[in-house]
Amino acid sequence: MPTTGSSSQQTPFPSSTVCTAARRHGRDQDPGYGSPASLRGAARITDELPALQRTITKVVEQNEPDVRRLFRGIDSTLAPLLLTAATVIILPVDEALAGDRQAALTQAATWLVLGIPLWTAVWVYLMLQVGLNRLGRGQLRLEAYRGDRSLGLRPVGKLAFTGFWMLFGSAGPLVLTGSSDRPAVVVSSGVLVAGLGLFFLSLRRLNRQMVAVKQRELERALDLYRQAYQPIRDQPTLEVLQQKAGPLSAAEALEKRAERIQQWPFDEATFAQVVTIATSVAAGIIGRLILISVGL
Repeated sequence: MPTTGSSSQQTPFPSSTVCTAARRHGRDQDPGYGSPASLRGAARITDELPALQRTITKVVEQNEPDVRRLFRGIDSTLAPLLLTAATVIILPVDEALAGDRQAALTQAATWLVLGIPLWTAVWVYLMLQVGLNRLGRGQLRLEAYRGDRSLGLRPVGKLAFTGFWMLFGSAGPLVLTGSSDRPAVVVSSGVLVAGLGLFFLSLRRLNRQMVAVKQRELERALDLYRQAYQPIRDQPTLEVLQQKAGPLSAAEALEKRAERIQQWPFDEATFAQVVTIATSVAAGIIGRLILISVGL
């Protein structure tokens, strides 16, 4: 896990002090709101990554060292710190240009406390999605359906969804709560929109390979069904039907099994949750930007 979590605890700006000062200057954002979700999510992802890599090794034509390199850079501490520093410098510029030095310092202090866990979560999420995209580029040894609807990729989908929840829990509160700070809303909205897009883009190659396996299994089942049905077509008698009833039933069962294969490495309920969250986030972003534009 990235070690930036400890840095956020050692910052010289206590969360409660910054919140009080921020509210005094018309801010109502809580810099500690998304921090626990950010750090817990990042810790969970980095803890589960070794097990995921062992799982991936079973379904890709690569050895374990190559699989570990798929997620290289995910444990970087430098990148979140640099992103935090950039945020601390850039976002208070509007207050500084307006001559409100105290508000600028408050804004910088707020983002120093908030930025480390937020950008740690963003970085871990980004590297996770990059790794999943690299995984999809490889040739997977996805076996025929044998009861596992995810074709062995369920842990991949589970970790991808964990990353999605981490990102939403980190940036979502800044968008959906009553923050009147336009830069904060813009930054958080951009993070959420980009994160949602990356969620599907990083898995689309896996999606294509899973769809190909499903199509292959369906074609095999349909071919068997046609072979079993051909004698009935040639001789439509009750005797022939009774002879072929067993093969027809078996072929039909194979077709139903093939139709159950998932097209994404997560089930339909999880997909529905992602769509619901994405819709809610979009509505929240639009609502916050409208309220800010009218000065509320």
